Amino acid sequence: MDIRNSKEIIQNILERYNFSAIYSDSCNKFGIETSKNYIDGNDAIDFLYSSAVIGSKALGFFTELPFFEVTRPVRAECLFITQKLPKYISTPVIIIKNAEDIAARLTLALKLSVEHKVPVTVVITHNASNNYTDFERANNDLGRISPYISAATFKQSISKVELKETYNTVNNNLMQIFPVNSSDNITQISLKHKGYFPDYFIPEIKPEIFKALNSNTYTYKSEKDFLEKFFFDNYNTEFNFKEKEDKIYPQIHNLLCPGCPFVNIFACGVEKDTIIFTDITCKGVLKAFPELNHLSIDGYMGIISSEIRSSTLFIGKASSYKSHYNSFISKRGRVILLNDSGISKIDGFSTIRHPKKLNKTKNILYPYSCNNIKKYSKVKVKLNKCSCIKNDTPCSVFEKTLCPAIYASSNGILIDNSMCSGCLACKALCSQGAVS
Repeated sequence: MDIRNSKEIIQNILERYNFSAIYSDSCNKFGIETSKNYIDGNDAIDFLYSSAVIGSKALGFFTELPFFEVTRPVRAECLFITQKLPKYISTPVIIIKNAEDIAARLTLALKLSVEHKVPVTVVITHNASNNYTDFERANNDLGRISPYISAATFKQSISKVELKETYNTVNNNLMQIFPVNSSDNITQISLKHKGYFPDYFIPEIKPEIFKALNSNTYTYKSEKDFLEKFFFDNYNTEFNFKEKEDKIYPQIHNLLCPGCPFVNIFACGVEKDTIIFTDITCKGVLKAFPELNHLSIDGYMGIISSEIRSSTLFIGKASSYKSHYNSFISKRGRVILLNDSGISKIDGFSTIRHPKKLNKTKNILYPYSCNNIKKYSKVKVKLNKCSCIKNDTPCSVFEKTLCPAIYASSNGILIDNSMCSGCLACKALCSQGAVS
């Protein structure tokens, strides 16, 4: 698996488009480089919209998107990204609730904009913008939706009638991409947490899914008033949702990748009082394990060739290891090599096929590295053995592994098997035997 965090995926997709007009307010950069801006949101909208009208690709990051009217067709991509659902819908809005949807839906939003000549808003929720997913699974291209050039390509203005026709076309396209089964009742709706939420909104066009929402639909306490007002103000549709207490989910911006080799190594493969060195530069790993000492493998060979008596361990990439190092580590020192090159054997090293086979004394060729994490069997939580659930306390295994595949829900602590690598670090670290 090629695990990436959300910021990396957003950066990768957007940097391909070479935007020439970019705005960001104080707290919504998503890793994209922007210059300092001193204008407010309304002025920024005017600047970006006008830039796209004359043919410059425009991108804006907003904490909260101001309302504006679409009066002219754009001649280049015009994308507004925010983490809050706008109070009033003035453009097509694409919703991203999960990290695995980021690449496809950003691509979709950009194509909608350039092919239908309107700005498009993308709402990337907290869960989606601060998470991890398999980039290969997420990175797909939806293909062209409609021809780029039409009779309206060179129009200088767009009337309300023409705009409504455009939005009807956009809605028809999106209905094919996101088919809705409105015959099923929706028991819970939420933008912030787990629960159903529409995939998109179009100005003045009532979503089909409204047929499945009713007075028996729950929403969380923090969202109830906003959602009811949003649906009434934008679509003149009144709902009175049942109220539910908010669930507190772990902050995930400091999480490690699912299957992170360092979690297993620290859980299963390190003796007490060992001094640990690494040439891996992952900021998340170095922050999670402050006891790591950054050092090149040549530097480590220099240390163990001296008269040092302490127990030491070096964790590095297999591709950086040279055969002549064997003479240094045969007498003292220990090395774990993360297999980043797919080799099957290294002289003097024990090759393991699964992280759970780690040994605390041998030199180990680990089955994968940070960039080619393998997928093993599914992992389950035995809820009847989980003391965290019984005592209503935060999941201790989550706090030790920092793994985004472990999450809390109304049913307790669960494993997201679409994200879980099956490394079993959680099993090794659960003192209650609640993971299998």
